[in-house]
Order: sequence, then structure tokens, then C-alpha cells
Amino acid sequence: MACFDTTFFIDVARRGGAELRRRAMQCLRELEAEGEEAATTRMNVAELLVGVYRSDDPVGQRLVVEQALADFVIIEFDEAAAEHFGQITAHLAALGRPAGDMDVLIASMALAAGQLLVTRNPRHFVDIPGLRVRTY
Repeated sequence: MACFDTTFFIDVARRGGAELRRRAMQCLRELEAEGEEAATTRMNVAELLVGVYRSDDPVGQRLVVEQALADFVIIEFDEAAAEHFGQITAHLAALGRPAGDMDVLIASMALAAGQLLVTRNPRHFVDIPGLRVRTY
């Protein structure tokens, strides 16, 4: 499985323009050709729902999000992810480079599930040991 970050869904929805959408979709096709199943985390779903409720059309945007997520496995936060979250947060604090909790939660869930994290913003995850990141 490959765990897709929120940036992927934003780019597929063309909010970043046609070129980012093309790159995001190409990455998805490449990973599927490699036999990877598409996944995302419950935290990414939560981030997408922020956009739903900030939009002028929450009902319509909710349908767009539901359609975008229809073929994705949703990774839940579990005990292993909680363990990774504690380790990552402590590690980043020791480096003097704390990260946002949502990014650390997403990374911890991808690590716990043994998944590659696909994002347009690899710098959000650069100091997290053991996390495999692919960008597009």
C-alpha cells in the first residue's frame, strides 16, 4: 500500500493547477502499476473535511471528497501509531525541529502500517526516521 497525503487530493481536485494534477495522477498510476494499493489516513480525511466545511457548498464538497476517497483504504490510528507518534515527536523536539501534530500523526500512521507516504511536501516529513517518502 501507498499512503497518500492531503496534498495529493488537493492536487487531484485541480486546486494546484493542471500540472500538479497531472503529476499527482501519474504518480498514482505508477504506484498502481507497481502493485501498490492506494490508502490514506483518517487524519488526512479530517484535513479534507476542514475544506468541506470552509467551502461555500459543504454538501457538494462532501460528495467530492467521498468520491475521491471511494477507492482508498483508510488507515486508522492505533496503538502502534501512538507509539510512533511519541517517538517521532520526541525525536523532532530533540533535533530542535518540531513538526505540526497532524503531519506527525499522518507519518506515525504510515509507519505503523509499513506504508510509503506520497506527498507533494516532503519537507514536512524529512526528519522522521524510517519513513519512506515519495514525492511527485
